[in-house]
Amino acid sequence: MIKTARFVPVTYVPPSRKDIGGRLLIENYNIHMTETTSKLLQDAELFGLTAMGDGTTICKYPLTNVLFAGGYEHQALIDVIDSSNHMAIGGVKDARYIASKIMPLMEDIDPKKESFDMVVFDGAANVQKAVRVIAARFPKLIVCK
Repeated sequence: MIKTARFVPVTYVPPSRKDIGGRLLIENYNIHMTETTSKLLQDAELFGLTAMGDGTTICKYPLTNVLFAGGYEHQALIDVIDSSNHMAIGGVKDARYIASKIMPLMEDIDPKKESFDMVVFDGAANVQKAVRVIAARFPKLIVCK
């Protein structure tokens, strides 16, 4: 690498920390998500898609991890849902709220609702109710806990 650095023009200006933590980070994230989505959708009609997740509280932050898996992408972190603002205004993480956060993520990947065939979340009562709400909208879903 040092040998290669000799050929960098003297006019080269490395990216600032703001560029690295902003514009370049967003660009890398978008490229990663495009590649991940492509892998998820590859042969999805054959292998199906799975939605997985779990709720947790870390340092008083109520979070829900949402992952998807397919035939060529075995685990893709799609979102970490932070419910802090919802809870701060008196909201609760009930079935309706959880389903309203997870369903749009699934619909973005599978708008025709033909590829998701399994959903696996923890056994908490509110989450299991949310999963049943989601299953009503995705006709092929098998619910596991």
